[in-house]
Amino acid sequence: MKAKLSPWLGPILGAILFSLAVWVLHHELAAYHFKDIVHQIRSISTTRVALALLLTAAGYGVMTLYDFLALRYLKHLLGYGKIALAAFVGAAFSNNIGLSMIAGASVRYRLYANWGLSALEITKVVFFCTLTLWLGFLGLGGAVFFLVPLTLPD
Repeated sequence: MKAKLSPWLGPILGAILFSLAVWVLHHELAAYHFKDIVHQIRSISTTRVALALLLTAAGYGVMTLYDFLALRYLKHLLGYGKIALAAFVGAAFSNNIGLSMIAGASVRYRLYANWGLSALEITKVVFFCTLTLWLGFLGLGGAVFFLVPLTLPD
């Protein structure tokens, strides 16, 4: 009996989770009308959409440089195309799933292991990328607070 259910368990669980997600979306969007959403989207200028796409591409481009720098630090020579693929897919999973260390690291592990990196080297790449990202956040935050200081309440 258990062997017969095992192949179906994953697809059934996936269908249940998908149905739950559709129900939540329907519930959350019930107050909005489709025509209003389309109208709001059409009211966004083409320039703003192009700028948003350009900045998104630049952001993912910078994310690929984290992996590039990490692999150069490890003195492991891989082509930039492979590095960019692993970094982009890892960042996409991290940003969309939410468990950034787990999701991005597992994708990077799968790709980098196939390209000859050891588990320790992949761990170093993930740690380097995470540290670099947080140093960027903290540096930018420090610059913002320095240039536009907050007024503290009495």
